Amino acid sequence: MAKARKYGPGRFAEFQGHLYRALVDDRAPMITLRVDSDDPVPEGLAPDPQGPAGSYLVDPHDVTAWYAASWTFRWKGELFSSGGLVDGRINGYYQGAKGAAFADKYLTRTGAIEYEGDFPLEEVTDLTEDRYDLLAAWKAKQSQ
Repeated sequence: MAKARKYGPGRFAEFQGHLYRALVDDRAPMITLRVDSDDPVPEGLAPDPQGPAGSYLVDPHDVTAWYAASWTFRWKGELFSSGGLVDGRINGYYQGAKGAAFADKYLTRTGAIEYEGDFPLEEVTDLTEDRYDLLAAWKAKQSQ
């Protein structure tokens, strides 16, 4: 499984039944797969000599899925975008409507109006993944 934080945002591609992180790359139409230490090395692909260590180029025709994912959840009824899960705690960036009074009470300010927090996973509700199908968009563009 890709080394991305569980419930965290990112781009992913499935190649030969394994999910890898898909790096943003300007060498389209190829997809750069990021292979972490616990990922299998993709068979039939050579390491990318121009990319970071552990990266491989694959043609979009050869993947079974390619998508961008983001996650949201609610904590105390307020909406957060997820940064991912680490050690049973989920990190979130406040998107809610209660504003500064709620944020100042429970969260850490990270910018002029940005707040985030870390919460036990069992305290969150409505954990939802939103996917944008990059492979379908690429195929549609190819058929034009």
